[in-house]
Amino acid sequence: MVGLDTSALRYLPLYSDGVRSAVRILLGAVVLTAIAVGVGVLTLKDDEPETPEVKGDLSTADTTTMHVRRGAFCDRVPTEDVTEALGGAATEKKAYGDGDQVVISGEVSDVAQEYGCIWTGPEESATSARSWVFAPPVTLDWATQMTKSVPKGCKASSSPAYGKPSVALTCVDAKKQPKVVLHGLFGDAWLSCELTGKAGEATATLQKRASRWCLVTATAASA
Repeated sequence: MVGLDTSALRYLPLYSDGVRSAVRILLGAVVLTAIAVGVGVLTLKDDEPETPEVKGDLSTADTTTMHVRRGAFCDRVPTEDVTEALGGAATEKKAYGDGDQVVISGEVSDVAQEYGCIWTGPEESATSARSWVFAPPVTLDWATQMTKSVPKGCKASSSPAYGKPSVALTCVDAKKQPKVVLHGLFGDAWLSCELTGKAGEATATLQKRASRWCLVTATAASA
């Protein structure tokens, strides 16, 4: 509680009681105003920060200076951005954490050492969107080595930048479904994003959506 210092009132012997009362009221009002302002500041500090609005895509953003948290972030990804990436509303969402037993894709199941999320698109399109961050910290040397790993059926590129260092992979599976995957180091966090398009979809079209999608997930995962 803030105390009211009335010591200054003793220096008003020549004023009437009415004036002295008015001064007391004025000082009290100042103290109450200060208390109200203080409460307002505390309330603002307690508010949880919202996910910043994402504008543009990786072609207009500098992700090399971003820092990512090695923790859960799926709930910070806006639903409208998921819908845009998938080309339709998601029919299923999976979120998992470090140590969870999870089916990553098809019949592939493993104990996760990451925090991630998987959204499945409309059944007729078979699209999917993923993003995940390693739970353990990753060194620059390790990250550099991982950017050199290119799976069969994929082509690697150094652009667009997704953290530093990073790699962008463009792949096509046996069903002619294109896939774009980006991996990169953000501080000590190794973050990945993935977007699988419809069978026969032009790679350039999918890359454009993936550029936006990967910026959205990086922003959601940012510290």
